[in-house]
Amino acid sequence: MQVTPQSDKFLHSKLPIDEDEKILAVYKHHWFAYVSSWLIGAIIVVIIMGLAVIFTSMGGDNSVLTERRGQVLTIAGAFSVFVMLGAFVPVYLRSQEQVVLTEEALLQVLQPSLFASKIDQLSLQHITDVSVKQDFFGTLLGYGHITIETPGEQDNYQFSSLPNPHASAREIIRAHENFDAALQAGLMPSTLGTPAATQQPPQIDPQQYQQFLAYQQMLAQQQQDQTAQAQGSDPAGAQTPPDSSDQTK
Repeated sequence: MQVTPQSDKFLHSKLPIDEDEKILAVYKHHWFAYVSSWLIGAIIVVIIMGLAVIFTSMGGDNSVLTERRGQVLTIAGAFSVFVMLGAFVPVYLRSQEQVVLTEEALLQVLQPSLFASKIDQLSLQHITDVSVKQDFFGTLLGYGHITIETPGEQDNYQFSSLPNPHASAREIIRAHENFDAALQAGLMPSTLGTPAATQQPPQIDPQQYQQFLAYQQMLAQQQQDQTAQAQGSDPAGAQTPPDSSDQTK
């Protein structure tokens, strides 16, 4: 589903994504997901009205149900209205559910009840594989179920009744590959591990550095003086006193 400027603005205000984060695609349920709820409700209504007509016709003209046939049909009609209203609730809840693909993450907006909503967010970095499953009706009508596999002990993400599931899976995989390439190129920060902080060069006071150099020169001069003194007092150059045995008596 293409993203219009109005829906793009609305999704940026509703979802936990950055203002400069681009929305690539929005996926909603296939039309069969809505028709199935209406179809079930219609079948229940037909059964209710059919039973009401049958019961009011079985006793003959003198039957109590026949005499109150109008009331029975009215009650059955009112109950049928409640059934259709009940079928409207899951249709509305499904219409509020959607999957949003951005250049950095995959978000699933769920509507568990009329007054509660839930948003699941998965970074594209954590996607390991995307699989598609279609049953008989899905193959016939063009919808399917997508499973987003994640590494480790994270729960897999299930997206049901999506139209064109294979095309949607390819878009998700392509977005994952582009995001991974951006990570490898250093264009985006990684969330799998916090990199070590870059060490900044120490700030050296020029005056203290000059004092340190003077101290080093002083130590070198003292070492030279000590070496010179040691060489000047070397006993190897001193004269050996004559032996007393060589003196003339």
